[in-house]
Amino acid sequence: MNPQPRSGWISCLDYIFVLRPMLFYPGWSTLLAGYFIAAPANSKIFNWPLSTVDQAVVSLLLLSFAAVMGSSFILNQLQDVESDRQNKKLFIISGGWLKRKCLLAETAILTTLALGLAAVLNLSVALLIVLFFLITGLMYNFRPLALKDRPWGSLAANMIMGGLAFAIGWCAESKCSIKLAGDLLPYLFFNTALYLFTTLPDIEGDIQADKKTLAVIYGKTIIIRAAFILYLLGFACAVISGDELALVFNILSLPFFISSVIFLRVADTLRATKFGILFFALGICLHWPLYFLLMITGFYATKFYFHRRFNFNYPNFSGN
Repeated sequence: MNPQPRSGWISCLDYIFVLRPMLFYPGWSTLLAGYFIAAPANSKIFNWPLSTVDQAVVSLLLLSFAAVMGSSFILNQLQDVESDRQNKKLFIISGGWLKRKCLLAETAILTTLALGLAAVLNLSVALLIVLFFLITGLMYNFRPLALKDRPWGSLAANMIMGGLAFAIGWCAESKCSIKLAGDLLPYLFFNTALYLFTTLPDIEGDIQADKKTLAVIYGKTIIIRAAFILYLLGFACAVISGDELALVFNILSLPFFISSVIFLRVADTLRATKFGILFFALGICLHWPLYFLLMITGFYATKFYFHRRFNFNYPNFSGN
């Protein structure tokens, strides 16, 4: 059953937490990785605190990307109401607590805000933000493409999402060039491995909702092994390129990936995903210590909201 909501002032926050702010952090981390790696002065992970970090630029990047991610997440939840209900998750929308027309208005406002903030930075960032929304908000969720309903289309879309996040940060600091592709590879492989893990907990609900995902088609074992291979490719790219940030979160995540591929348990993949995201974010904190404060604030604000509003333990680092 979905948790039963508590009314009162806490319900006013529904339109903030429906944006799934805890999912901002993987996107933010990837974006900031691109931003820091693009500038040689910022690329060394232990060279902090960094006086070269432009706080205004970083703040605009985070706000713009949060707005476009939030708008895309709303559209995805609106389109996935049935499967979310079957999987007993994302109940703020699937439980019927918010009105569709209000959510669509919120989406329009957030998308406009994202583009306006990005335009302040430079044209490349603004165009990439537009492309991100077109792919993650429209092409991913709606026909004729509806990539989320196509197993390989969903994988491709999620890889593109991560690539665009990195590129947005990279292009905020440097002019677009072929070097961007080489810098991206460790992050692309790592994020794709984590994405494959996220398809596993929903297998039963997706089957009931007749939703075809790679996990439904190929099963748990193949998906876990494929994710492990992608992880190893990302690790190798980090070693070859000498990317210290990517090496940090790959090394720290190694025990969780090994546990997942040995025992082939969904609970282990959930822990690998949660800790992989955490270690990635902590690596960013070495570049920009204020990110740690942002992480702590977001974590406990979200935990407080879900406890007070739904008496629900989220977020957590357990294997469920």
